[in-house]
Amino acid sequence: MAQTALLDLATGYARLRPGGGGAGVPGTCEVAWVEGPDALGFLQGLLTNDVLALAVGGSKRALLLSAKGRIQADLRVARTADEELTLVTDAGAALVEALERYHFSERVEVLGPEPADLVTLGGLEQRPEADTDLAVDGLVPGTVDLLGDPASILAALGLPEAPPEALQALRVEAGVPRLGRDMTTASLVHEAGLERTAVSFEKGCFLGQETVARTEHRGRPNRLLRGLRLPAAAAAGAAVRDGGREVGEVTSPAESPRLGPIALGVLRREVVVGVEVEVEGFGAPGLVVELPFSA
Repeated sequence: MAQTALLDLATGYARLRPGGGGAGVPGTCEVAWVEGPDALGFLQGLLTNDVLALAVGGSKRALLLSAKGRIQADLRVARTADEELTLVTDAGAALVEALERYHFSERVEVLGPEPADLVTLGGLEQRPEADTDLAVDGLVPGTVDLLGDPASILAALGLPEAPPEALQALRVEAGVPRLGRDMTTASLVHEAGLERTAVSFEKGCFLGQETVARTEHRGRPNRLLRGLRLPAAAAAGAAVRDGGREVGEVTSPAESPRLGPIALGVLRREVVVGVEVEVEGFGAPGLVVELPFSA
């Protein structure tokens, strides 16, 4: 089998962008399965997105919240059979343990988690046909995650490998948060900006719904995910200050070949778009911008 070429940051970034010709970034995840006659109803009552609306072969992003509306797990849920759903999370997520706490008399079996390899593909006109264990929508718009051996999948598709920094740049540009980086298990859905991509407000009740609905209609979260245009590369955890007062921190920095040094940051809500802020380690100011980033 021919070895896949490894691209540099600029070329990998260009190939991953829509219409760029295609490339892949290897990664890892954990996989769990919920099976049985009550599988769909069980997850429908727990997860934030509409599981019942999934056709076999479909997938979507969803969250598992605490009863107080705090994000406990971030996942892709795929309907792999009539009575089977496959859950894909970041490695180290405590999803299965959380699901088991709410599993009582339902005719459901929760299996896993098991570690798995995946490759994130971007820049393709359509989802590729590949010999893979599972395909789910990627976190970055326009990408797809194929579970299986990354080298074999890329070689079979004739695609080069892009560095993870290229995918990181696209994720930050798109304003896509990751649990453990831009949000924690104490974060609310609206603080992470996931109310439009991971929540259905039409599906009915789910765990933590009251907090989500209250924030949607009447609430004002104390902190919000924002974009930052920076004078130079920053480190995750760097403090962000406004007028000398600490108002948040850098959570996901990136070097974008198109935009230069950028980052996601969690900032106090009063720090609005267009404000110049001081970022720890820089003499020049950074600029707070709307997400997703624009040119």
